[in-house]
Order: sequence, then structure tokens, then C-alpha cells
Amino acid sequence: MASASAEEPSAVEQDANSFIVADTSSNTYRHSEAIKLLAIHRDSVAACRIWHEIIERDTTYAPAHYYLSRVENNAQALRHAYRAFAADSTNKWYTENYATQLVAKRQYTRAIPIFRRLMRLDPKSLQPYHALAILYGSSGMPYSAIAILDTAERRVGYNSYLAEIQQQLLLDTRQYDRAIEAGRRRVEEHPYDGQVRTSLAMAYDAAGRDSMARVTLDEAFRLDTTNVATTTLIADYYYSKGDERRMLDYEERLLRNANLAIEDKLRRLAIHTSNIAFYGKNYLRLGAIIRGLAIDYPNQPKVVEAYASHLIAGGEYPLALEYMRGHLHDTTATAENYISVLQLEHHLKERALLTSDIEEGLLRFPDSFELLSFAGFLRSEDGDHEGAIAIFEEGVGRASTDVERSTMWGYIGDVYHDMGDDKRAFKAYKKALRYDADNILVLNNYAYFLSLLDKELEKALQMSARALELEPDNASYIDTYAWILHRLGRNEEAKGIMRQALSISGQRDSSLLVHYGDILWALGEEFMAETYWQKAVERGYDKEEMEQHIDRITKPDTKKK
Repeated sequence: MASASAEEPSAVEQDANSFIVADTSSNTYRHSEAIKLLAIHRDSVAACRIWHEIIERDTTYAPAHYYLSRVENNAQALRHAYRAFAADSTNKWYTENYATQLVAKRQYTRAIPIFRRLMRLDPKSLQPYHALAILYGSSGMPYSAIAILDTAERRVGYNSYLAEIQQQLLLDTRQYDRAIEAGRRRVEEHPYDGQVRTSLAMAYDAAGRDSMARVTLDEAFRLDTTNVATTTLIADYYYSKGDERRMLDYEERLLRNANLAIEDKLRRLAIHTSNIAFYGKNYLRLGAIIRGLAIDYPNQPKVVEAYASHLIAGGEYPLALEYMRGHLHDTTATAENYISVLQLEHHLKERALLTSDIEEGLLRFPDSFELLSFAGFLRSEDGDHEGAIAIFEEGVGRASTDVERSTMWGYIGDVYHDMGDDKRAFKAYKKALRYDADNILVLNNYAYFLSLLDKELEKALQMSARALELEPDNASYIDTYAWILHRLGRNEEAKGIMRQALSISGQRDSSLLVHYGDILWALGEEFMAETYWQKAVERGYDKEEMEQHIDRITKPDTKKK
């Protein structure tokens, strides 16, 4: 009998070798390779290519569909999630993934039964209970959401996060006693969490138990007097109750809290100061808060502005000016800070300071459109028309946009009109409109000045109409349009439109009253015309000038103005 060759493997070895040979063409092998590519090499493109190849061979291969739905962020993700779920609806991972994909695509109604199935597959997992509570709550089914959360507590035990959701749902459904009970339990679980106590306080408040709400809020604040969220909620609570004293107690703490950003502090402060009645009633208390901000942020431009505005609101103009000028040399000072100072100096008629500060401001901010404009207006006001035009022309050269160039040319036109040179004024207005056809101030002024000369009235009417399109509730622009109609002889139209201007202005503008009187006189309503002329005098129109005006209007041989 021949002996076996030493080179030849035994039967046992042959069996072992045949056992370790893998079928590299099988779906399972290929799927494992794809997972390696994804997990180890982070090559999602190659992995997805393999999974797509697997699906081409076997459209029901659930693992490939599952991974494709999670890796590929496209419109097919939901389809792959469904195919994996349909292939094995007892697999909790496939079920959870399909439900999550439905929520991502905002298909909430379809997601609800899938999450309920997941709840049965994995009754100890909190995720389906949480998801169902949110879905039911957002779908207008709060009682179903509460029932789900009750089920979660029985099966999984108490969970503080789910208890918070349930407490809010109980409040939404006006189950105040249960909401308070849930709040108390949360406080027991988290005795040092101020926000948990504030939620209990809100439950007391909703139930009408104000005293308990206030006690609980005070407890929440004492736990952490620096907590911004807690302090904010308490301040807002007292404001909603009309308890201004208590609200300001907490508001002051909040606005001195270093953990609250200055932008948020200024925003809250603006809310209080913009309410004129509240601001006036609490002027001194709010002043103390604003002074505190000025101490904490001595060089913050917005804080400087807020404190200066507060001083001005109290009529303390010299003190405000001294304070504002003291901050002009801050490194954070802006051109707007100079404008604020100049406006106050102009109001107080501090000409020496005005001249000095505007020169300094232009040296620091030579390209400031607003500063150049202000300087030009001052020159014009002083009667230095040529100087004003020179500054505005410099502004044209420094302007960075066509809108700014148009504005400067409009100012130049206004100065020429004041000089009595309408020819050059109209030339400047035309340049302004070439840069910005919707320069509303130029449209109005150009149209009105043309009407005073009875020139190009149809063109003037078109420009005035465009100004009204851009700003329909401006009484001055309505007055211009009505006045041009009057100059065109369309007095019935002019009368109706002028009444709109008077209504908007509250009949406080004397020039509008004069124009309305002129229109009424043209319509033969002489008594009412004289009545409105008299009202104009009562509103401040110069009496002697009015007498001369009436004389010109009423004399048959005098041309209408």
C-alpha cells in the first residue's frame, strides 16, 4: 500500500481549508466590506456603491437599504428606510430609522403609528414615548400626548425631561392641579434647579394662586441670584402683573448682571424707555438703572447714547451736552456721536461749541455724509450760501453711492432756491434725479417750486404723484399735490386731497391751512376760506403776512399766488 505524500494535505486539513474560504460574491460579504469602508476608511461613496450593487441583485436586502437611508442625505433616504422596514418590521433599528425619516420629511401623521409600533417592540426605550408626545402635542392632540407620557412612566419609570413636557401639556389643557403636582415632583427631583421652580411658579400662576407663584419665584431667585434666565422670567412675570416696583427690582439686577450681554441689556432698556407713559412714571428708577449701566460700561457708545437720551428726556440739556462732549474723544466714538452732540448744541444755540466740534468731527471723519450735510446746513442757516454749496459739492465728491450724490445735489438745489436762483436750483434738482429718480425730497421740492412759478405744471404733477406713491401718508407731500392741482384750476380735486393733508397733520400746520383757504376761495366758498386763513394765524402764521396774502388773493386785479 502506497504511503501518503508528505506534500499532500490530510482530510482534516482539507476540511479546515474548505471551512475558511469565504464567498466573496455573497450579499453578506459585500455588506461587511461596505461597513468596513464606511467605519474604518470613511469612504461613504465606495460603501454606497456596494450597497446599491447589492440592491440591484436583491431589492429586499434590508441592511443595504437601512445604511443607504442613513448615509445618503437625499430624496431617496425615506424610500430606503421604508424598504428596510418593510423587509423586517420586527427589527427595532429599522423601525426607529423609518419613523425618524418620516419626521425629518415632516410626514407626522404617518410617523405616529410607526413610533407606536416601536414602543411595542422596545417598551423600555424612552425615545418612542418622547417622539409620540411631541407629535401628538404638535398635532393638536394634547390628551393623547399626556396618555403616552403616563404610559412611559408606568413602563420605564419617572423621567424628568418627559415630566417637563407633560407639565406643559397639563397647563395647555388646563389641568392645573395635575400640573402643580408634576411641578412639585420635579422640584423634589431637582431641588437646586431654579428653572424647575419657575415652571412650578407658572403652574401656580395659571391656577390663579398668585401668592404661591410669587413665593416660588422668590425661592427660584435665591437659589442662584446670577441666573439670567430665572431673573428674566421673574422680571417679565411682575411686568405682566402690573407690579412695576417688583419688576424694576429684578430688572435692575438683570441689567447689572455680568452674564447678560450688553446688547440684550440695551434691548430690554429700549422697551421700557419707548413706553412713554411707563418711562415718565418710573423716570427716576429707570435713571438709576441707566446710570448703573454707564458705570459698568463707561465707554460703550450705545450706553453713552442711552444715558444722554435719559438726561435730555428729563430736560437736563446742559448736563447731557457736557456728558456727551466728554465722550467724543473715546476711541469708540463715531460720526453719529458727533451728530448727536451737534444737534444738541444747535438746539442750545451754543455756536462756539458747534463750530469747534463740527471742525473736529470732520477732521476725524472726513468722509461722513451726515457730518458734511450738517456742516452745509449750518452754513446755509448762517446765510453763507456759497459756503454751504461748497461743502455740499465736496460731499458730492466724497459720496460713495448714487443715492448720496443725489441727496447732496438736492441740498444744493435747496440752497440755490433760498438764494432766489431757481434756474440753478432746477438744474441741481435735475442732476439729483439723474442719480436717484426716486429722491422723494427732491421730487416734492422741485414740483412745489415749479408750481409757485406756474411752470411745467403737468411735469410738476407727475413728480408730486411719484413722491406720494413713495410716501402716501406725508401731509406735506399731499399738500404739494393738492396745490399743483389748484394751480392747474382743478380745485374740486384739490379740495378733497387737501382735506386728507389737514386730517393727517391734525390742522396744526399753518401753511396747509393757508393753502386750503386759497382753494376754498377759488371755489367761491369765501366765508370758509376766511375761517381757515384765521386758523392759520392762530396756528402761528405771521398776521401781517397773512393780511398781505389775503389782500392779493381777494383783489380781482391781483394774480393768484
